[in-house]
Amino acid sequence: MIEKDYILRQVHQLVQALAAVLFNKKAGRQELAEDHLMQALRQVFKRDLDQLRAISRSEIIDLCSPGGAWSGDLALALADLLREDGASRSHERAVWLYEAALEFGDLVPLDVHQRIEALREPEGL
Repeated sequence: MIEKDYILRQVHQLVQALAAVLFNKKAGRQELAEDHLMQALRQVFKRDLDQLRAISRSEIIDLCSPGGAWSGDLALALADLLREDGASRSHERAVWLYEAALEFGDLVPLDVHQRIEALREPEGL
């Protein structure tokens, strides 16, 4: 029960960060949006954006499996946040997380396939 509460707090932090990122991007404050993204990644995963961009598919899936149990909610929240970063390596990792959520049979957004395609198109992932 304690671990589930911890994961829910992590998801909540990522969702709050996503809202702040989207708000600041819309207001034209890109640097502040990036600051919110970086802060959330450090708080939740103890890693910065460059470190997340460099990890493998299995490592990013492990990040979303605290205690060895996959958390689709955590993976989707991280994927949505990485989607807002402009780097192709972040987009690649977001695709991996969306695909993993599909593979694990999680509830996913109805437009998950469109999200994956949109992330793949510009970079040719």
